[in-house]
Amino acid sequence: GNSITVNVSGGTAPYEYSLDQINWQTSNMFYNLRYGIQKVYVRDAYVCTPVEYEFTIINIINAITPNGDGINDVLDYSDLRVKKDVKISIFDRFGKKVYSSEKQSNYIWNGTENGRSIITGTYWYVLEWIEPDTNTKVTYKNWIIVKNRN
Repeated sequence: GNSITVNVSGGTAPYEYSLDQINWQTSNMFYNLRYGIQKVYVRDAYVCTPVEYEFTIINIINAITPNGDGINDVLDYSDLRVKKDVKISIFDRFGKKVYSSEKQSNYIWNGTENGRSIITGTYWYVLEWIEPDTNTKVTYKNWIIVKNRN
């Protein structure tokens, strides 16, 4: 979703939380956040230098139209770069892998396989990464419609 709950240990309670180091709140929950990489800041009762934590709100994409017009041309999960061991695999309806991010680091797919446009259709993808702070493995599976208008 587009909300986070911040869990804190250490320091001296009560804690304050902020997304901009200007507006502080006592609640550890933030709602209606924008997509992308962001930071949350936490300070304890002594109001010392805040601790910061970088996190990502992922924009789940279900359709691309890779025709070069600059609108919905790519499947862009580049915000996952703050995670560890990120892998993106995309498969056609027969289970053939048409894209893998394992040898890349930008996590953007432009609707091609080996440099050639794929046919219009529904594809399936798997996002995998490891959360850097907990070493928890995350796997997310979804579908995407690729509509080539060339």
